[in-house]
Amino acid sequence: MNSVPLTFVGHPFASTGVGEKIRADVRAAAAIHLQPLIYDIFGYSPRTDRDHLELARRFETPKLPGGIRVFHINGDEVEAVEQVLASRGESLSDGYNVVVPAWELPRYPERWAAALRRFDEIWAISHFIADSLKAADLPSVYIGHSVELEPRALLPRRSFGLRESAFVFLHFFDTTSYVARKNPQAVLELFRRLRRANPLADIQLALKVKTADAGAPNWKIALEGIASDVVLFDTVFTSYQTQSLIAACDCFVSLHRAEGLGRGLGEAMSMGRIALGTNWSGNTDFMTKDDSLLVDASLIPVGEGEYPESAGQHWADPDIDHAFSLVNGIWDNPDFRERLGARARTAALVRAGHRTVGKRILDRTNEIAEMLRRSWRHGIS
Repeated sequence: MNSVPLTFVGHPFASTGVGEKIRADVRAAAAIHLQPLIYDIFGYSPRTDRDHLELARRFETPKLPGGIRVFHINGDEVEAVEQVLASRGESLSDGYNVVVPAWELPRYPERWAAALRRFDEIWAISHFIADSLKAADLPSVYIGHSVELEPRALLPRRSFGLRESAFVFLHFFDTTSYVARKNPQAVLELFRRLRRANPLADIQLALKVKTADAGAPNWKIALEGIASDVVLFDTVFTSYQTQSLIAACDCFVSLHRAEGLGRGLGEAMSMGRIALGTNWSGNTDFMTKDDSLLVDASLIPVGEGEYPESAGQHWADPDIDHAFSLVNGIWDNPDFRERLGARARTAALVRAGHRTVGKRILDRTNEIAEMLRRSWRHGIS
């Protein structure tokens, strides 16, 4: 790989899932001593997060080189990317181009599939996404995705207004990313049932919300009966604050209907936290019943308007009764919590840690580099 540049292209400074996706690949590649570069294709994200600035200092390139270029974009962005490259005198013909799409339903949209076929190959960050691509006749290489959060000194629980004595559940959701998919109402209903069954239990729910006006719940109604035990965060967090909040809580909860990956669950596991999640879609790459709390689910049709390109598709309907049975009283069982948290950390790092994913990147890019060298030796462009 030394003679063939490896550049990750996308939105490396965006405080979104697509930003985390490219940053995780860069960290995974660096963990096994590759020398990755990052290229900010659109340049529209503000550079205010210290963690992001450190990545820029170490890896950013102002010009997209040839070699292997890994585009963390989706099918609906390809045309805009090609236009930006053309405006800079660059194109997809200048290197070996890999695309890493995100998707959260069982079949990748045919409308976007044609754009992905312009690339030399596709990488899948989960087996669920690999299967969704296959359903659209798009072959892919499974690389996975690192969920590892590196240990460091973090903000204490009191910084977030959480009780030191409480067992704290944590849920993330983004109202700009289709509320029905994240299914926060199920999490609220689960917590409401736990509170009713255990009126004296010292439990809290931390809700980290990225809010857009159109999708934001009416919190007064949504939190009726449990508001005194819910701490709501609806401001933008830095990466450091987000990691600190995960560390400050005891159990990460995701009763999602579908996840391309389920990064929040994996990150919590990598920090030794209990993960309660729907037993369906991307998170099952790193979650099993031996190391986490997997919630039974049935499959239901995606409702009209609940997700784009969803006609004829299905997703999960998690069983709240089963979720309740898994966590009810867990706060009174510290030995079980400690064992499960330790197993969760081991599972996350072994299945989806930096070095695990980095090794897959290394192996595949070595294969590509050798293929390119053979082509060059034979004079094939």
